[in-house]
Amino acid sequence: MRKDEATFTTKVKKFIKHNRHLFPQSFLFEVKIIRLNNTSFPVRELSKKEEKLLLRAKHSSVVAVNSDLDRMGTICDGYCVGGGGLIFIQNFTIPENKTFYCIDIDNFIKKRDSMKRKSMKVSHLKEIGLEYQLYTKY
Repeated sequence: MRKDEATFTTKVKKFIKHNRHLFPQSFLFEVKIIRLNNTSFPVRELSKKEEKLLLRAKHSSVVAVNSDLDRMGTICDGYCVGGGGLIFIQNFTIPENKTFYCIDIDNFIKKRDSMKRKSMKVSHLKEIGLEYQLYTKY
């Protein structure tokens, strides 16, 4: 994970913790950003593997097993997630931007497949996702 995405991921985790009622009981999410010097999000940045897992989490379930061989230990032996597949996208090009978009995986794919462009502008993200502010309780 890139450093800028890691920073945004930490903020998203806190947002979810304080706004748990906005999301399904169980879901997978992927965090993406619009990079510096870009004006749109290249749709190819959501890999086929990530897309497949998000779709499986939304329409059935994802089962994962943690290895007991990890030297740090694991929090549990495994988990099963189903109920939602979400993408959180933030425009990182604007300093101190607190706005981000929560997009359902199905909406993202439908929009991506209907476009001739290879990237989504912020206006597209607004059209298919919900707009939230970091550090805000809803």
